[in-house]
Amino acid sequence: MNPKRILLALVAAFVAIGATDFLIHDLWLKSIYAMDAGRLWRAEADMKSHMHGYFIGQFLVAIAFTMLWVRIALGGAGIQCAIGLGVFMGLAYSGSAAIQWAVLPLPDGLLTKWIISGIAQSIFVGLVLFFVYKPSKSCPSISGN
Repeated sequence: MNPKRILLALVAAFVAIGATDFLIHDLWLKSIYAMDAGRLWRAEADMKSHMHGYFIGQFLVAIAFTMLWVRIALGGAGIQCAIGLGVFMGLAYSGSAAIQWAVLPLPDGLLTKWIISGIAQSIFVGLVLFFVYKPSKSCPSISGN
């Protein structure tokens, strides 16, 4: 493992998560969130005062994503492994989103959009990690050949 490459991959994952979160939540889903502003979500000024928690959360996800990828890359991993990691991380995110949907009065259709965007975002982050921390060996086949 190369610490400099790991740090670069971590920064790349953090930036990719932040950029895609902006596209998903501040652009695509903003109008849905606005429907329940003040009732379900914090007021915008209050939300801004809690942004450090948002960034901490993104950074923790970036660490987990990066370290999983680094471990996978040790055994050799191709682009299909990066996509697979993204799918599985997206499914983990989707599980959390489904739980939030079950316990919070979220707007109709939001869960579906969270699942779709979460899986797409995670695949993108997996691909970013593949290109930044590209392994030297190819991904082992399932059959072992």
